[in-house]
Amino acid sequence: MDTARFNVGDTLPSKTLAVTQALINEYADICGDYNTLHVDVAGMKDHPLFGGTIAHGTINVEPVLQAICTVQGTKWPSAGTKIDLQFRAPVKPGMTISSVLVVKEKKADSLICDMTIQDQDAKPCVKGTVEIK
Repeated sequence: MDTARFNVGDTLPSKTLAVTQALINEYADICGDYNTLHVDVAGMKDHPLFGGTIAHGTINVEPVLQAICTVQGTKWPSAGTKIDLQFRAPVKPGMTISSVLVVKEKKADSLICDMTIQDQDAKPCVKGTVEIK
């Protein structure tokens, strides 16, 4: 990847995802993860911690993957791309999440970015670092 067009402190293009129960259910069909946390709307309604279903963790990361592909000019993140993350808050149906990637280090062949996936109120749901090659 050509890193010449980026500088430390640059914010990369943000990507957004509207999370719906239909999206969560479709993802469950694809990956086979039918955990109650994700698909049992009635059963999770009164859950003391979440108060409803939550998205699969990989759904939460989708805006970052889209942002990486935009920067790389690819359909899929290229080999050598690394993501180190921590989940901070659940993502629920009805939320809109977006990626925030800020370049913290620039190498000849990659960018190291601070990563935040935030909800529509700018509350962090996922934080970490990304190396984009």
